[in-house]
Amino acid sequence: MLGEITALAMVVALSPFTVLPAIALVVHSDRPRPTGLAFISGWLVAKAAITALFVGVPRLMGGLQGTPPHWTAWLRVAAGVAFILAALWYWRRPGAAAAEATWVDRLEHITPAAAAFVGVALTFLNPKLVFACAAAGFAIGSANLGAPATGAAIAYFTLLGGSTAVLPILAYMIWSHRVDAVLARFADWVRRHQVAITVAVLLLLGVALLMNGLRAL
Repeated sequence: MLGEITALAMVVALSPFTVLPAIALVVHSDRPRPTGLAFISGWLVAKAAITALFVGVPRLMGGLQGTPPHWTAWLRVAAGVAFILAALWYWRRPGAAAAEATWVDRLEHITPAAAAFVGVALTFLNPKLVFACAAAGFAIGSANLGAPATGAAIAYFTLLGGSTAVLPILAYMIWSHRVDAVLARFADWVRRHQVAITVAVLLLLGVALLMNGLRAL
């Protein structure tokens, strides 16, 4: 279970949807500190909420805790293959980088309250992130852990998945404008390579689900 939720957390952490908004907010915002902290709060709360919601799904479905039925393994295999095919499709899609480069620019001049809302909205509007959180919650719920261990697993997944958004903002909190140039260069690198990054993330998710499903067969 730990390996599965680690892989799913890395899917969230490596997504351009995680990195670019955080950097744009602290580098370009008129109020980078409160705006950045508000974004982190909304971002992490949304991830934890989706994950916690799906922790209860195995219990509601009945019989999926401890040793899940055989069909759940085939479901993971099918989902893994689907994400691998999605990665190949995304790689071949013309204009993928240009289509996704403009939405970050709209985040540069927003208030802290709006930034918190954006942190929540960017989670729910990205099916890839929702699926990763839901799959992590389902895996945690299927492991039949106690309440403290379940809470720790949710916190681990949420913090690891949100680390690439939290770290740039915390760096700005500590070193202020001295890291502007570094963050701007990193954001530019992510923009230029976001198609390759997204493909790698989809492949990581697909392979993790596929291997997990095959081991369970």
